[in-house]
Formats: sequence, C-alpha cells, structure tokens
Amino acid sequence: MKYAIQLQNQTLYGEAGECLLETLRREGVAPDAPCGGKGTCGKCKVTVNGQEVLACQTIVDRDMTLERPAAIAASILSVGTDISISADDNIMGNLIAIDLGTTTMVCFLLDKTGVELAVASALNPQGVYGADVITRIQAALDGKQEEMCTCVREGLSKLIAEVCKKALVSTGSIQRIALVANPCMQQLLMDISPKNLAKVPFSPILTETKTIPAVSIFPICTNAEFLIVPDLSGYVGADTMGCIISTEMYKKETITLMVDIGTNGEMVMGNRDHMIASSTAAGPALEGANIRLGMRGSVGAIDHVTWKDGRPKVHVIGDTKAVGICGSGLIDAVAVMLKNGIINQRGRIQSAQTQFEGERAFLLTEDIYLTQNDIRQVQLAKGAIAAGIELMAKQLGIKLTDIDEVLLAGAFGSFIDPKSACTIGLLPPILLPRIRAVGNAAGSGAKLLAVSKEQQALSDKLVKEIEFLELASVPDFQRTFGKQTNFPKEAL
Repeated sequence: MKYAIQLQNQTLYGEAGECLLETLRREGVAPDAPCGGKGTCGKCKVTVNGQEVLACQTIVDRDMTLERPAAIAASILSVGTDISISADDNIMGNLIAIDLGTTTMVCFLLDKTGVELAVASALNPQGVYGADVITRIQAALDGKQEEMCTCVREGLSKLIAEVCKKALVSTGSIQRIALVANPCMQQLLMDISPKNLAKVPFSPILTETKTIPAVSIFPICTNAEFLIVPDLSGYVGADTMGCIISTEMYKKETITLMVDIGTNGEMVMGNRDHMIASSTAAGPALEGANIRLGMRGSVGAIDHVTWKDGRPKVHVIGDTKAVGICGSGLIDAVAVMLKNGIINQRGRIQSAQTQFEGERAFLLTEDIYLTQNDIRQVQLAKGAIAAGIELMAKQLGIKLTDIDEVLLAGAFGSFIDPKSACTIGLLPPILLPRIRAVGNAAGSGAKLLAVSKEQQALSDKLVKEIEFLELASVPDFQRTFGKQTNFPKEAL
C-alpha cells in the first residue's frame, strides 16, 4: 500500500511502514541527516500535517502534507593555492578537474593549456546518508551503496554539464577527467564496496594511477578518459595527494606540516627526504554537525566570535539574524570562552547562563548557545588532531619547533582564525607565526593531474615513498589523545 505525500507542487508516494527519510532519499528531496538517520542529530526536521517532526523518526502510515525548511546555499571554497600549470603538448580537448569531498564537490573546466574556463560547486548529495565517512561506510554496507553511487554520479554530471554550458563548449569536447577524493568517496563513486575501510588493516584498494573510459561513470562524457589518482592509505586519499602535489612540499628541504581538517583530519609532515602521512577521526563537529545549533558556513551562520564589553560579539554570514554556528565560529567561541574563564582547562562550563535538557549552556546571542556536550565535541576533535601532530613529530624524530611552515588546506583551514585554533590547542601554539592557509589545495592538485602525465607519474612515485602512520596502533596514542583533549593552561 502506498500513501501520497504532497510536497509543494509535487506528489510523492511512500510505501506503508517506510521511514519518511527513506522515501525522501529515494525521491532526491531528503533533508540532511548528519547522524545517518539514527535520530540523534535532530537535523532532518520537516513539518508533516502541520507538526514538526524528524523525518528519520517518522513512519509513512497516512497521506501527508509535507513542508521542508528553505534550502540555505552553502559557501563552498573553490579557490586554491597559487600554482604554475604546464600542460602536456598532446592535449587536444578540454579537461575537467574535480575535488569530491565528503561535504562538498567542486568541478573545474580547463582548456588544453590548463587555463580555467569555468567552475561550479554543490553539496555532496550523499549528505542525506550521514555527515561523515564512517556513517557513509555503514550506510553502504547496509545496502545503500548503489543509491549512494548513483546520486553522486548524477550530482557530478550536473556540475560537468554546468561548467561546459558556462564556457559554451560541449561535454563531448572533454578529453580527460581527473578527480581527487578520500578513499571512501572514491570507492563509492566507482561502485566499489567500502568494506575494506571498515576493518583492520583498512587497506586501500586504489593504489596506482590508471585511466578508464569516463563514459562508464559519466555518460555525458563520451570521449573522455577518467583518471584514477592513488590513495596513500585507507583513510588518506587522493585528495591529500592533490594537496601534496599542489603545495610542492615534497620538494622542500625544510620541514612542512600540511593539515586538511574536515570530517577526517588528514595530515602530512616532513620534507623531500622523509614524509609521513596520517589521518585522525576529527568527526563532523568542526563542520557544524554533532553541535546542537551547528550548521554549515552559509547565510545565518555565526562564523566569528570576539569579546567586547564583557560579552561575546558575533559576526553572522550575510549580516542577518543568527540561526546557528559553523566551524570557524565554533573555534572562535571556544577560544573566547577559554580566555575569559567561562570554561576551564578541562572544558567544563564554569559560568552557565542557561540550560538545555539539563546541560549547562552558554549564550552567544539571545537564541544561539553552546552546550557542555558541544564543548566536548570540540575537545574530541581537537584532541585527535593535536595528538596526531605530536606523534607524527615524534615518529620523524623532530621537535615541534623544527616545523618551518604549517599549511592549512580546505575550507575550514581557510576560514578559521589561526590564533583561535592555537588558543584552544587545535594547532600547536608555538607554531602560530608559521601558519598559512592554502585554500582548496586538493582542487589545485586535481588541475595539475588533469593536464600533466608528469604529475600523474609523480603521484605514483609519492605513494610508494610516503610513510603512513596508523595512529591507533601507536602505543602512546590513547595517553596522548587524552592529554590533548584538555585545553592549554595559558590561552593566547
């Protein structure tokens, strides 16, 4: 039996007894569900017959009139690090470079010389299956792999068509597509089960550069080859390879630390003689998920917090009323709370202004607050990243003071205040003067790989040379992680 679901001017049909979120996923109109539909994040709110409910906790058992919250356009970073592109002489057509992230995806159209003709971006449509890699893996293993593969291929196909339309070229003119992504996103795109990422030793499957006909993935690209970029490990992927190539840290004599903080925190440390890569489960808190009033960096999000006249002062994207807080605002807020004694070194809120379901909470505005659990989520994320940096330095046999430069890649790294990150110990405070944002370095790497066989050969060389450090297997990891969940004794 089926029930009719009226959504604005369209009618959907749900199977009796089916979860409403599943119905909306199938129809391609589902709200985000960062927790994967477990009912814990509270983000998939919809209005059914006039009553606000969670889609993941609602059964289709009657005809429904459905309202969804208005979609908020996300701010997606496309600008990368400055690079010099030297294209192969034998390229005759146009090129596509794609940065497929867990949260967002960016598509670049290049001409045969490597000049950018157009760019388009969108949220990764797999977000309705969960905010982070672990939740996506579980969804795939629970039978959603084909759906997840289909939706991301369709989403990327739309971006390819969009950039070609912008530049007035045909999709048939594309000669090569180079895509960088983390191992899970790569495998789901290729319709390869991510079961290897769910169990020790988390071995990668895509470990060497190769090309296949792009039409098998993107039917609109009838004449293109699709470049598979190798992964360094099960949780350090081709996107990190793109960052390494575009920043040229593999050439440098001095020690560089590159950090790309997303739902996973990928890090590479070293120089031309020895580089170590590692990954740590930062979780989605720094992208707004798992935070009670967290959201992506879009209109209405608090993106920066300062302290003035004895109270927090917030900046809101779009200069409008605050409806939530994004990652950069979250780091600022915790730094402000720490410096002003509102939380102590262990993260406990000392000066609660309100409560949420029995939890202490601190007000940033009349409506936006951080709970004790929100602070804990930040501690877990920052503890994992800080522990990784400490243990990588130990593995290289260096001190933190030996690191000459810290490169922050990705959207989060571009928008956070480095001083706030160092204040809470997310990054080593001693390295504050050496921190530099490099934008969408993964996307810049994808461009280089699209235009140059030499860069493709370099990725094969680097994947063999870079050492991978599995942090969970380091005997000192748990002690180091526990220590790093505390905030520094002296705030900057």
